[in-house]
Amino acid sequence: MKFRLGILVFTLLAAASAHATTTGYANCGTYSSYVLLYRSVDQLEEMGKLRCGEKVEIITRWVEYFQVRTLDGRVGWVHYSEISNTPPAAAGTTNFGLTDPSAKPQNAVPALTNAAILKMHTMRLGSDVIVAKIQSSPCEFDTSPGALAKLKQGGISDKVILAMVQAPLASAPPPAAKVPEVVEVKIPNGTPIEVELNINISSDAVQEGMIVPMTVVQDIVINGVVAFQKGSEAHGRVATIKQPGFMNRPPGEISWTMEYVTAVNGERIPVTFYTKDASANPLSSFMGAAGPTWEFRKGKPVVITAGQRFQTVVHGNAVLKLPPALAGSLQAGAQGQAAVQAPGQPVGSAMSPQTVPPAAQPLPQSVASPKP
Repeated sequence: MKFRLGILVFTLLAAASAHATTTGYANCGTYSSYVLLYRSVDQLEEMGKLRCGEKVEIITRWVEYFQVRTLDGRVGWVHYSEISNTPPAAAGTTNFGLTDPSAKPQNAVPALTNAAILKMHTMRLGSDVIVAKIQSSPCEFDTSPGALAKLKQGGISDKVILAMVQAPLASAPPPAAKVPEVVEVKIPNGTPIEVELNINISSDAVQEGMIVPMTVVQDIVINGVVAFQKGSEAHGRVATIKQPGFMNRPPGEISWTMEYVTAVNGERIPVTFYTKDASANPLSSFMGAAGPTWEFRKGKPVVITAGQRFQTVVHGNAVLKLPPALAGSLQAGAQGQAAVQAPGQPVGSAMSPQTVPPAAQPLPQSVASPKP
């Protein structure tokens, strides 16, 4: 009895779905570019896709689905809301032609939206199917708290919502190649840098702690990058002044220390005067190793003239962090020019910490005589 009643209900539904015409058209709606065609209404297994506006023959209806026959002879099921009895105004403008051998698929694929996800859910598609669709499609989801709450109220599972949150936007630009934020140039301890005096220094005007302005004599290239440019600022300082004794015995004495040399990025790199024994001067621990020392006598001031050159060395290992653009320009500038390199090292190689620079150039005897 129940079996016969089921047949009767099916017959009545089929009769109710019959229209004067058996022709329908695929209705894609606002957010889709095709209509899904299913093999059956039990598992909703996808059979293919109908082009927007594609003409089909309506065979029968079962609850919310029409059984249709496509122009290429396939028979499947389509949700009733996706079949219209009139052709769209611009049929075939966005279609995939998967049921029409003569049609060519379009390159542009519309992005999935929240409405499309809700629509797939009402079609009883499983979470795994929807997630797979999200992962294989461009997406333009609204993942604001309010929109996520509406999805949850609509019955969308947490698995699908998480896939929506993690999906990249269709309008987002492709990830650019990662560019390093900085280029590191390592400056070894003991790297030699020659500097020259900018002004005349007289024992009559000198004071303890006075800055001695200097500049870098020549570009210093490390690992193919100019680390110190010619003309960069360097600072020395007057460390001690001893006035002459009675009858100039002992004579007066002026001693200097080096403080820093300015690198290409503006960083001040600690340097000292070259010395074989930096621990000989107690001031070296905080003012650098002792530099040249000059003697002077009462009534006979000593003058150290501008342009005198001195050898300094980097005090401790240092690392310069340069922007990539600056490092590139400095690397290009280092090519084809005469620049200081470590003895025995090829151009562009780092200087060895054991490199020993030549002794400081002595001052002319007619001007000043550094104390040995």
